[in-house]
Amino acid sequence: MPVLRLKLLIDGHEVEAAVEVPGEPGPRQVILPILQRLTDVVVEVAERGYEAKVSCQKGCDACCRQMVPISPTEAYALGALVEAMSAERAAGVLERFDRGRERLAELGVLGRLHDRHALTLEQQRELDRDYFGAGVACPFLEGRACGIYADRPLACREFLVVSPAEHCREPVAGKVEQLALGAKVSVALREQDGEWLPLVLARDFVSGCSEEVLAESPAEVLRGILGRL
Repeated sequence: MPVLRLKLLIDGHEVEAAVEVPGEPGPRQVILPILQRLTDVVVEVAERGYEAKVSCQKGCDACCRQMVPISPTEAYALGALVEAMSAERAAGVLERFDRGRERLAELGVLGRLHDRHALTLEQQRELDRDYFGAGVACPFLEGRACGIYADRPLACREFLVVSPAEHCREPVAGKVEQLALGAKVSVALREQDGEWLPLVLARDFVSGCSEEVLAESPAEVLRGILGRL
């Protein structure tokens, strides 16, 4: 398997790594484990250079009720995770997807999610607030903990707060302070994919279209994503 050597400057820290990359084109999600690790490294660098400690901990699940933006690549990976689950567990996850969509439809939020690309920045912010206000938990939230923590979306890996955790349940402007990151791999991936969608719509997206095979080699796609950083 080819080895791709990386050298990045993040918040003034030089990071070098050698990662194995599949040599032949394949499903887009083959690059995701590398991007997950890269995101974790960006977060680790940010934590080392920040005075305040991250206040997130297991059982603090307020952020699991926010609208999580994911890329199509991540949507297919989440679909594969559900397929690999036991029948009973997968049924529970899919039921939570359905209940979440129903709740958002009742509150008039679902339509705006589908029309998200036509919204202004202020309308997008209003949609974020209304989504959080709906209280719809992530379908992968199990027992107040992430049921797919090792494979959670990049945006979830990047969202860490350094303000008191109690502020997260009723966010007020200026009270919730996020850990500042030197780069956001999630944004670079969504730009590379050319599209984004809310996690709650991932099931609909995956069932509505087939995953594309990479036209380029995984190494070339990774170089494109890194270039966007």
